[in-house]
Amino acid sequence: MSDKTKNIGRFKRLLLRLIGPKLSQWVILQLLRKRIDGSPAVLPADLNRCTEILFILPADGIDMIFQMEALFSIVGRYKNSNLTFICPSAHTSFVNTFKNARVMKFNPAEFALYGAEFNRLVAELTVKSFDICVMLERRYTLAHLYLAGLSRAHLRVGWDSGNSYPFLNIRLVASEREGVSVWERNLEAAKILEADIESRPRWGVQKSAAEEVAQLLSENKLKKDPALICIDLISLENNCGKEWCADMMKTLKGSYGLGRFYVYGGTEEDNQPPKEAPFPIMPPMSIPKTAALISYTDVVIAGFGRIFGLSQISSKSKMVPVLSKDQHVAYCKKNERIMPVVFSDKPGPEDIKALVRNIKEILSRAIPPSSP
Repeated sequence: MSDKTKNIGRFKRLLLRLIGPKLSQWVILQLLRKRIDGSPAVLPADLNRCTEILFILPADGIDMIFQMEALFSIVGRYKNSNLTFICPSAHTSFVNTFKNARVMKFNPAEFALYGAEFNRLVAELTVKSFDICVMLERRYTLAHLYLAGLSRAHLRVGWDSGNSYPFLNIRLVASEREGVSVWERNLEAAKILEADIESRPRWGVQKSAAEEVAQLLSENKLKKDPALICIDLISLENNCGKEWCADMMKTLKGSYGLGRFYVYGGTEEDNQPPKEAPFPIMPPMSIPKTAALISYTDVVIAGFGRIFGLSQISSKSKMVPVLSKDQHVAYCKKNERIMPVVFSDKPGPEDIKALVRNIKEILSRAIPPSSP
């Protein structure tokens, strides 16, 4: 981008900041008035005729994981349509294997109104029209809303934070509902678009990633004998503190015959693997390799984090998460593959004992395979 273009972009952003958010939104609406579909969204619509679908994906890695089931369901509903993803660069592995998919990646750190990334996306979207736009980014900015309006889609679906209309004309409003998890809440977007949330496609493990992970486990002499158990030490330390985790590791090391333990080194995005542990430590991995690692693992022990979310998507691995009461209610699925340890204020020695009991219990369960 030329210096002149950069300066014009900075001037426009400064001007919008000076006039305030409400007037800025009005200005953007005037710029899009010939493109944004102003007709009311009417449901049920003739969704069978929708052939062009635009998804605007979240920048946060954990948000992305918790939106995956909604995304899978919608893609399954429109599997013969052309799919376009406006996707943060770090998340392309989630969507680049979909059939008929076009991935427009961008750097979220440089995404702002009239910035280089924004202008490039606008130029690519201007030449195309869509039937449906799905905003899965819940922390959207006016730049995200601009792209939704630019899509020309008759149905523009997303979560509302009070300023999304008329950019989004089907707005989902979050409300506190007892016993309803984030997983279930995020599926509302799929339900609106008549997706079958029970028969959604699954995210497969890439062959190359599976082979690399298998080699890595072999090099560390990690076998399913009697069981292979993953410890996500990063999320556990964030959730429970380093002192509690140190006591937990000592207890697990002394639990002979329970299984072979290893420590998950985090994602490449985190790039901060644990430095010390009494078990082998895996290097930081991409999301596809993390998914492959989960598929080889019998039980995952984790706090709230990426592998916690990915393990819940998996149809094979069992999990013993260590969570606060609020995290358990909001983020933990209720199924026979998950046996959580839930603490009130902060975890103590009794929670380590509960963790060992739950590992033994879930390993002893004969859980039937999930339906495809």
